[in-house]
Amino acid sequence: MKDEMSIYLVGYIHGKVIDKCMAWRKKIRDHYDNWKGTGQKYPLVWIDPCNGSEVFNLSLDGLKSAMPANAIVHKDYNSVVNADIIIANMDTFGEERPLTGSICELAWAWDKHKPIIMITDEDKYRLHPFMSYFASWIVSSVDELLEKKIINELYKSIHSAQY
Repeated sequence: MKDEMSIYLVGYIHGKVIDKCMAWRKKIRDHYDNWKGTGQKYPLVWIDPCNGSEVFNLSLDGLKSAMPANAIVHKDYNSVVNADIIIANMDTFGEERPLTGSICELAWAWDKHKPIIMITDEDKYRLHPFMSYFASWIVSSVDELLEKKIINELYKSIHSAQY
């Protein structure tokens, strides 16, 4: 069993609000990068679609970049397949375009039996039969995710189980 746990950060990517799209991902990554100094060790690998240079070539609507559409879909599918868990932020940061890509990624993750942590305070996701069924946990915010230490618990149960 590998020591590292891979986490794919699913969520909205839109050129007009790219700073917000990147900020929640960075907050989670920074929390665990800084948290390692406490003596606890949770080796995490972040699969973040906002890490590449592609994010700087996004159109304002977030639907076009320097990468062909098929390559984006194939890259994101492989990210889901290679992740141990999925964190999906359902916030659109005030924009109207739906979370079509994120919802497809959640379906792939569910099909691959990946634990999904959904971040949303919206009833249209929290109460929807499919979305609530897909999610292993639903939290209202990134802060709640970090406070409840769900990632820590998943690491312990997935990578540190002793039998």
